[in-house]
Amino acid sequence: MVKQPFVKEPTFIDKMKTHYESYRPWVHRSARIGYLSKGIVYIIIGILALIMSIGKHPNEASSNGALYTIAQQPFGPALLIVLSLGLSAFAFWQIVKALFDPECAKHDWKRWFNRLGFLIIAGIYIAMCISSLRILFRARAKSSDETYQTLSAQMLSQPFGQLLVAIGGIVFAITGIVFMFKGFTHRFKRDLKKNEMNKKEWKWSGYIGTLGMAARGIVFIIIAFFLIRTAVLADPDETRGLDGALLELASQPFGPVLLAIVAIGFISYGIFMFASARYRRLNN
Repeated sequence: MVKQPFVKEPTFIDKMKTHYESYRPWVHRSARIGYLSKGIVYIIIGILALIMSIGKHPNEASSNGALYTIAQQPFGPALLIVLSLGLSAFAFWQIVKALFDPECAKHDWKRWFNRLGFLIIAGIYIAMCISSLRILFRARAKSSDETYQTLSAQMLSQPFGQLLVAIGGIVFAITGIVFMFKGFTHRFKRDLKKNEMNKKEWKWSGYIGTLGMAARGIVFIIIAFFLIRTAVLADPDETRGLDGALLELASQPFGPVLLAIVAIGFISYGIFMFASARYRRLNN
């Protein structure tokens, strides 16, 4: 008599994957809304930075500055609510990527490194949603400089705090270099559905993506410099966020020109997010 194999009981992860597969079309729709919302924020940040480059001083050129700008427009509160929902959808998509690895990284070390990065990104966009709610209820939201300084102060108060802040700076620097590498090698285009794009869309996605990735890379490297400086001096006031990084860039020789180029890069990145909302591969 041939023994029949036992039926394997589905694990919790198996059940979660089954649920994910059943809801995947809705998850993908929310992800595309998230990319669209992210693009809007980057375009507004780029516009604010461009205004700064010609010598005017609008709200800070950061995510909070973008949210404040939206809130001041006609129907601003309604727009802010819609945008907050979109950004929360993007944060949710990052959590999904961390849990289920839909992009299928080939190497285990890369898979787990990516998952950690997705969770960090989710946290950033959840914080952005909280800031938008604070602005909606007319409470003051912290600037990016204040947020980063608070975090660095908390880290410095821990054992080996200076080392932790230095590691954070190194991570920012590596991330900035990776952005620039992906931009100039056009590796980001691998995530787009080339078969659904015409020749002109494919060509221009390369231009705007390269400029956008390079601009993000420059800003990340500047933030990394200040984090490492914070670690060396053990002074959280040395830390800078996005708005501080852009102001530092503006203070350099030919600063307004450099800031204008980065601002155009941010606008380009926002437009590239619109393309991503339409053509990005969400499941490999």
